Amino acid sequence: MKSLITSLIKQGRIYYDQDKDLICDTPEASDSPDYGMIAAVWVLLDFKEAVVYHTSGEFPVKLHFFSQDEVYEVIYVSLGQEALINHVLASLPSKDTNRLVILESEQQAAQITIDGITAFCLVTPEGTVNYYAKQKKRG
Repeated sequence: MKSLITSLIKQGRIYYDQDKDLICDTPEASDSPDYGMIAAVWVLLDFKEAVVYHTSGEFPVKLHFFSQDEVYEVIYVSLGQEALINHVLASLPSKDTNRLVILESEQQAAQITIDGITAFCLVTPEGTVNYYAKQKKRG
């Protein structure tokens, strides 16, 4: 993989920003990287052995993938976007889709009210993904 990346950099087909330790398609892309998509790809890589197909999504879904007989949506929620994400996804039923919701902070989980959440995820800049189950309300 390293030799492939090195070759693509030498050919000018990708760009490596050493300061940010980030590979992009253009130098300009490193000025405002999509950290939500980067985190979503780390989640996808956790399923790499079983992924049959994946594709990008439309806001607020970063990507979709199929693993074994399951359908997954990976959703990224930045700080302050909780109400927006709830509103947008309230009109989109989960339809037997497993929603993996990436958060920037564990405290955001209490503010997310969408259906179909399989797990909340926290992703470190190094790519470590931690999964948390949504707690059931006690009544």
